[in-house]
Amino acid sequence: MLYIGFSNYSHKIHARLFCREIKHCAPIIVDGDTVIIYQFVRINKIVKIFIKRTDLKKLKKHGWQIIKYSNDDHIQLNRFCLTCVQFTKYACGIKDIRIQTPMGLLKYLNKK
Repeated sequence: MLYIGFSNYSHKIHARLFCREIKHCAPIIVDGDTVIIYQFVRINKIVKIFIKRTDLKKLKKHGWQIIKYSNDDHIQLNRFCLTCVQFTKYACGIKDIRIQTPMGLLKYLNKK
């Protein structure tokens, strides 16, 4: 299953300046008890973080919002994304150019 996680904290300065409430997003793949978070660090650097399914509850306690997107387990990696939002949109197959911030992506997904 493909989930999208939203966090209200980011270490990037431009995210702190331009993003209001939600500052970071990341696609999350859940396969049984194994969970992989695809963390966008910078251009050409996407890190896989392996956690357990029970750790998702810990992320929620620390301010993460996790939304189920689809049952598709295939994630596409694009090395030329400039932001975490562009990477998450590409991974999910969303092509709406108006979505530029994590909050905009969250609102788009809540409408669906």
